[in-house]
Amino acid sequence: MHSEFIILGAGISGISTSYFLEKSGFSSIILDISNPLSGSGSTMKSAGIISHFFPFKEEIKAVSNSLKFYDEIINDSSENISYNNSGLLAFCNNSDKETLSQFLDAMKSSNADYSLFDSKELSDIYPMLSIPSDEIAVISKNSGYYDINHLFPIIIKQLKSKNINFFNNIEIKTIEHQNYFTFHTNHGIFTSDKVIITGGAWSNKIANMFNCTINFDTYSTQAAIFSIPQAYNNDLSSLPILYKMSNGVYGRPVSSSSFLFGDGSTKYSGDPDNFKFKNDKNFLEYMLQQANTFFPNQKIGPVQKNWSGLYTSSEDSRPLIGKLDDDIFFLGCFNGLGIMLAPGCSKLLVDFITKNIINDDFSPFNIQRFNNNNI
Repeated sequence: MHSEFIILGAGISGISTSYFLEKSGFSSIILDISNPLSGSGSTMKSAGIISHFFPFKEEIKAVSNSLKFYDEIINDSSENISYNNSGLLAFCNNSDKETLSQFLDAMKSSNADYSLFDSKELSDIYPMLSIPSDEIAVISKNSGYYDINHLFPIIIKQLKSKNINFFNNIEIKTIEHQNYFTFHTNHGIFTSDKVIITGGAWSNKIANMFNCTINFDTYSTQAAIFSIPQAYNNDLSSLPILYKMSNGVYGRPVSSSSFLFGDGSTKYSGDPDNFKFKNDKNFLEYMLQQANTFFPNQKIGPVQKNWSGLYTSSEDSRPLIGKLDDDIFFLGCFNGLGIMLAPGCSKLLVDFITKNIINDDFSPFNIQRFNNNNI
């Protein structure tokens, strides 16, 4: 089977790239080592959060374009799914104020809607939260979240309706490259003119198959859903996304009886194939402690569900997109924020490949910015 593009990785990066290629009139095939809905990839482990709270205007624009992508997909489908525009409430103590100013400058220059509150104002608005007297917070008003377990299957269904071919549980045996790329796999032979790598934590293993190397760090992230007291159900379910700048802990309502908390800070240096979910008692105790910090007068628990996954980060913690080698391209390193950033960045990559557009939004993410021999 031949296509103009073969995309290696069926997470949100790969499927949004195929979507924009199809809109531009180009065919693509998506290959993945597992099933994106149930396999080892990170997309289905996402909390579904979409936030405009960034210190750079380019990321904020990418988030806005990602939201447009989701709107288009949902509007083209017959599914009933909505974006929970709850806002994101980011807490900042005195030591974080200089960093916070960078976020506010970027949001202001991007016309992102936000408001600042001191601890007294926060206590008046959110009486169920415990707010230290030396903290301020900013609410990013257009931020929110999707139910990823509902959204991602809709996206895949819509792409399949556009005759974009998905092949799961693929094992690539050999790759040849003469006039075009030839992939010999356990599901037959696939050929393409160009290749785009969107394999998340597996991307460097994939790049090595083309004698390329991508420099990034891999981290493990964990999340847990806790039960919440019945007395607080109405208040908690209406809260915005919560985020602490000091330690990276985030949380959001899941239902009227549960709340999700998570973070991601542990470096992972092993083979992503060997990464296994472990029931981390220390993590659960830490998340329970954080939950009780937010809601000190309530008994939080028990844990309804917990999970872990991998994400990748570049040298400067900004996305990587661009050209690895002749007709080989890469998209990734979203710091665990692929749901927010990947569709917006995939549009930039497709415009770069198909129209040779290198604009001010693309350049900060261009993998060539490190100007070394790692690609």
